[in-house]
Amino acid sequence: MLGRSILRPSILALALAAAAPALAQDVAPPEGAPAELGDLTPGEQIQALLTQGQEQYNAGNYEAALQSFTPVVRAFEQSGAYRPEPLLLRARTYAKLEEYEPALDDLKKAFQYAQSQPALLPQIQNARAEIYMDLKAYEEAYPDLQAALEIARNDPQINFNYGKALVYLGGAQMAEKPLTKYIEAAAAAVEERAAEGESLTEEQNEQRSEAHVLLARAYAATLKYEKSREAIATALEIDPDNYDAYFTRAQINLQAEEYGAAVADIRQSIENYEPEEEEDTMPFAQGYLFLASALEEKGKELARNGDEQAADAAYAESEKAAERLIELLPEEDMRSLGVRMAALFRKGVAERLQGDLGDAVTSFSQVIEIDPNQGEAYFRRGICFHFLGEERLAVRDFEQAASINFDSPRSNLWKGMSYAKNGEYREAIRAYGESIAVSDRYTPAYVNRGLAHLSLGNYQKAIDDFNEAIRLNPTDAANYYRRGRAQALLGEREKAIRSFTNAIEFDPELRPAYSAAAEELAADGQEALAAEYRSRLATLGE
Repeated sequence: MLGRSILRPSILALALAAAAPALAQDVAPPEGAPAELGDLTPGEQIQALLTQGQEQYNAGNYEAALQSFTPVVRAFEQSGAYRPEPLLLRARTYAKLEEYEPALDDLKKAFQYAQSQPALLPQIQNARAEIYMDLKAYEEAYPDLQAALEIARNDPQINFNYGKALVYLGGAQMAEKPLTKYIEAAAAAVEERAAEGESLTEEQNEQRSEAHVLLARAYAATLKYEKSREAIATALEIDPDNYDAYFTRAQINLQAEEYGAAVADIRQSIENYEPEEEEDTMPFAQGYLFLASALEEKGKELARNGDEQAADAAYAESEKAAERLIELLPEEDMRSLGVRMAALFRKGVAERLQGDLGDAVTSFSQVIEIDPNQGEAYFRRGICFHFLGEERLAVRDFEQAASINFDSPRSNLWKGMSYAKNGEYREAIRAYGESIAVSDRYTPAYVNRGLAHLSLGNYQKAIDDFNEAIRLNPTDAANYYRRGRAQALLGEREKAIRSFTNAIEFDPELRPAYSAAAEELAADGQEALAAEYRSRLATLGE
């Protein structure tokens, strides 16, 4: 990112212009200057070194540029002419070499020396912010960018960096304005270059493409999906190989629940991916994990639509994506341990969804072996044990999951379900109560506790729980039906009839409610109305 600005004169050129008055001072000859500069005055030597350093910097020869700028920095400091510009030049060069500590030291001094040159302060703050952003420390970059923008509100590069920081800090909805300002200035710069018969460098175009990707994320944060896709399309026009553009569009499609499109985009992202460092042996872990998740969501959608065969195929693809990532991971790289754990978890989920419960238990166990504090792995393994008929093992896993993820009500819910499956309703009721203690708005816990009370003959307590479930989710027909059953068993026939008819009101396809209503109406002597409900039940599905 550093030094890619296309919308203002090179920072090096700016620094040279700003330093011109100081060059006329009677400074000592710069130590370490090339011998061929010996015939020049100290000021001319400094001018030559700055020009040479700028050319080397622009050519990407950063080691040589550092050798040119360092004598200039020393010459100014030895002469007591504390200028910020040479320090800024060297700091940017250090940053290009990823020597961030000396770069930050130079910028600290430059900031002190520039207090009498407020126009230069935003460039120093921006340079420091770019270093933090290269280190992924966006929270450290943000204050510098805010301060820089207060002085240089129309600086396109600062607007780009500010918008990027907002996106990565979770404030994407606020990033639209600065990113748009950068994009408009970039378009004008492209036209200007074209008029001069010039074009931008590959690196500069990469930044333009990145800006549109970031803008797409800003649009997606406010659910402007069409604008978001338009921004991605523009990003790909600028840089067709931008894997992050495909990855971002996959995220947008997943957010919009367009799972097929998300899968296609993430596959393309994986195909286009190239690591930032050639020697990096880590695969595109984020891409493969996202692909596994997107295929899982696609499978769930297909299952909801009744296409179980296609759903199983999607789950199998999800499993393969996770397995492929595991195959690609380098064995000795410590960075791979967390990724391996995430891939095994996704593999386990896909196996469970396919009904391969034994394989899923193996995968989740491998996750736990890597990190025993993975509460979600205990939880998912517990579900597998539950369906394998190993209720005791399931309960132990759910208890372990609850002790780790203590702010989630799900583990205690499933613990209660395992107890109930084993006929231990009192233990189940206690577990459901623990779930409600974590979240008193967790409807499934009330429903299942009500069913457990129903099994024990605690009809009024069952009614109380079903009432709470209805309060939390008043359009779920099943809870009216369940309450009606409890009311009927308690002998509250009129209330039961009302519950059954309300259930039908919210779900006209709920067959058990018609049968129950007809039965209670007949027992109440309302045979004609009971016959009507039987008739309606008979016509369902016709």
